[in-house]
Amino acid sequence: MAILSEHVARYLDELRPARSPVMHEMEAMAARDGMPIVQWETGRFLATLVRALDPGLVLEVGTAIGYSTLHMAEQLGRGHIVTLEIDPARAEVARGFFTRAGVGERVRVVEGDALETVSGVAGPIELLFLDAAKDEYRSYLELAEPALSPRALLVVDNVLMSGEVALRRGAPDTYWAADRLAGARILNAELLDSSAWVAAVLPIGDGIAFASRR
Repeated sequence: MAILSEHVARYLDELRPARSPVMHEMEAMAARDGMPIVQWETGRFLATLVRALDPGLVLEVGTAIGYSTLHMAEQLGRGHIVTLEIDPARAEVARGFFTRAGVGERVRVVEGDALETVSGVAGPIELLFLDAAKDEYRSYLELAEPALSPRALLVVDNVLMSGEVALRRGAPDTYWAADRLAGARILNAELLDSSAWVAAVLPIGDGIAFASRR
C-alpha cells in the first residue's frame, strides 16, 4: 500500500537528482538483496535538517548498511554521527561504504543491541533519528533523553507503515503486524499530545514523526 497516489509518487521520483556513486551502489544493493533502507525522500529530509542545523552530534538508532547515515554525513559541518547497529555484518558493510564515500572520519558505528548501547552515548545529542525495531522506539527515546540537548530534534521513521496505520483496527491482510501498527498509533498520538515535544506526523517516505523539544 502506498501513502501517496501513484502519479504524485512518480512525479517525486522523477525529481530526484543524481546521487553519488556510493549512494547509488547502496540503493542497488538494497534492491537486489532486500536490505532495509529509508526511502530517498526520508534520507533527503535528514540531509536537509543536518545542513540547516549543523549539529555537533547526531545519534542514529539503526544503521543497516548506512544509507540514511550517508545522506546525513554528506551534509555534516562541524559534527559527527554515532550510529547503532545490532548486526555485525551490516555494520561492517556500512563502514566500508562510509570509507569509500569519504565520510568515515565523521561516523562512528557502535555494534550491539541499541537498548544496551543508547545510554552509552555521551551528549549533547542535537538530532536523534530512530529507525530500528519498531516496537522499541519508545524505549530508545527514553534511554536517549538524558543526553538530548535542550533544543534537540527527533525524527522517527516508518510511523505510517505503508499507510496501514490509517486502516481500521483488525483490518485483514496487512503487511505490518497488528502489534506494530498499534505501537505506531500509540507513539504518534503520544508525540502529538506530548508536553515535552512539539511534533508533527508527515507523509514523507514511509511516514515520519518530526519533533522538537519544548
